[in-house]
Amino acid sequence: MTVDRSTAFAVIAAFALGVCVATPTTPQPPDRPVLSWIARAAKALLWVAAFAEQPPEHRHDARIVQHAIGDDGYPIVDHGRGL
Repeated sequence: MTVDRSTAFAVIAAFALGVCVATPTTPQPPDRPVLSWIARAAKALLWVAAFAEQPPEHRHDARIVQHAIGDDGYPIVDHGRGL
């Protein structure tokens, strides 16, 4: 893959602009202790919810339906429930 001269200059200019903009004189993000506390609590609750969830083998899968087999050996299809 070849890069033409104008694309290379555009990449270099974008990099230089990013370096110039990201100097220590740029404004610092505001200190929001309440929002950071809420974010930390939400992150902790996500971990609690992830570990509180039952493993897949202990869950009842509602999609699995016991098939009823007719006298001819074929499954009886109940169209209200699927197979």
